[in-house]
Amino acid sequence: MLLLPCADGFRNRRVFGIPTSSRMVRTRVSCGRAICVRKGRLYTEDEARALDWCARFQIDESAFRHSREKLSVEFGQPASCSDTVWRLMNEALQRVSSWHERKMIYFQMARFLWEEKRDSLELRREAVRMELTDWKEKADMGLLDLKRVRLRVITAREASCADCRALDGRLFTFDEARSAMPVPVASCTNEKVEGRTRGWCRCEYGLSFD
Repeated sequence: MLLLPCADGFRNRRVFGIPTSSRMVRTRVSCGRAICVRKGRLYTEDEARALDWCARFQIDESAFRHSREKLSVEFGQPASCSDTVWRLMNEALQRVSSWHERKMIYFQMARFLWEEKRDSLELRREAVRMELTDWKEKADMGLLDLKRVRLRVITAREASCADCRALDGRLFTFDEARSAMPVPVASCTNEKVEGRTRGWCRCEYGLSFD
């Protein structure tokens, strides 16, 4: 690990002799704070994580900083990187129109909370609800017969926790899935570590026409 001189406000400084690829390089300043290097520039860990998340939504750094400035004015104090990313994700949610796009954004929002060791179950459920709503809309259009189709639980098999494995291959009617919400599995322990209220469930539904 590289050791660099400590300097406040280093985010715009360029560092030479450090890899300039888009891959994040982690280093540490002499005061003990960890920083990250990207394309020869220094970022705090919070900034680096925020920019990585923005990249998933095709949001560039200038848009992130502009949003952070606006949010800081709204809050009356400097907005955190996490709050800024959360605002940007909510704005992205408002821009999309398809149920699938909404599902994917809710899924990413849930993962974002989970990485921060916050409870993400309700947002994971909302992602599933978006998928169910998509299927319901297709049924209303005559493209899918939900009275005959069953929803099959797909798990990570042997890589799943015991509670998820118990659901592998289980079939539910559309109404059962929508009312009971067996997926995601609330008691999942996958990737659960100290400080996290629950694991990250990887179960999902597949349509069964048998």
